[in-house]
Amino acid sequence: MPDEPGLTVDSEPADVSAGTAGSGGTALDAVAEELYGVLPDEFVAERDAAAARARESGDRELAKAIGRLRRPTRAAWLANLLARHRREQLDGLLGLATGLADAQRTLDGAALRRLSSTRHQLVAAMAREAGRLAMEAGDPAAESVLRDLQGILEAALARPDIAAQVRSGRLTRTVSYTGFGPDADPDARPVPAPRADAPPLRAVRVDAEPAGAEHADRERAQQERAQQETAQRERAERERRERALAEAEAEEEAAREQQQAAEDARDAALEERDAARDRVAELTAELEAARDQDRAAAAAAREAEATAKAAARAAGAAAARTTRARARLDED
Repeated sequence: MPDEPGLTVDSEPADVSAGTAGSGGTALDAVAEELYGVLPDEFVAERDAAAARARESGDRELAKAIGRLRRPTRAAWLANLLARHRREQLDGLLGLATGLADAQRTLDGAALRRLSSTRHQLVAAMAREAGRLAMEAGDPAAESVLRDLQGILEAALARPDIAAQVRSGRLTRTVSYTGFGPDADPDARPVPAPRADAPPLRAVRVDAEPAGAEHADRERAQQERAQQETAQRERAERERRERALAEAEAEEEAAREQQQAAEDARDAALEERDAARDRVAELTAELEAARDQDRAAAAAAREAEATAKAAARAAGAAAARTTRARARLDED
């Protein structure tokens, strides 16, 4: 990846074992490793094909497990791209989490500001790099998706469990987080940073007179309210989208279970049909053998009857000759 300002971070090696695809060496790990590397629009077709292959091979449990794998959102797919192709840079970013937590815990404002600045630079740089990777993969990412990815990376810095999901390369959902303390709301969207081309906020001069101070306070209060309202709107929109996603996933899961039940019933019926056909073949073979035996026995019976008739005729002729011989003997 091309060098980005602030992308080199000295940190302890990150734990990459949690949730890493293929770490257990199982068949499911191998399938998941392949599936979470395909484009999001291709995921469902590839998953269904993999499940079908598992069923055809006789491994129904594996087929069911594959069928339960979730398609990643586009932002989650971008995070998975970083885990697969930019592991070192991703670990460097996530390595900031310890320093940020320590700075907040000790109320070290200078360290927190310094680390926060580095965090913002790295998150933005990693999002840009994910955009380049998506472009190379043939599925360019929209700006809104890149912003969602930044929310995922911010959440990973705040929550070790989310960091483990990001490192695994199998993230399926879009998550976000505000703040870096344990009491922060894990589902809230952060207030978006102003665009680079946005006009700067109007500076407020604080005069010594009370009227000037009050004016400045009102300006700040208005700005804070505007930011809070923006955050609330985005949070509400995020919650609506997440509810819609949860409902769609629940419907997909129910349909997947119905499909699995139908396929299991079909497989059982096919097995019964094959067993019946095998039995019919066996009975047909036995019947043919019995018919062969019947034909052979009938032929033997006919031959024996002909032999018996010939013997009877021979015996009759012999008896006639005997009678004639006695008659001649008596005449003498």
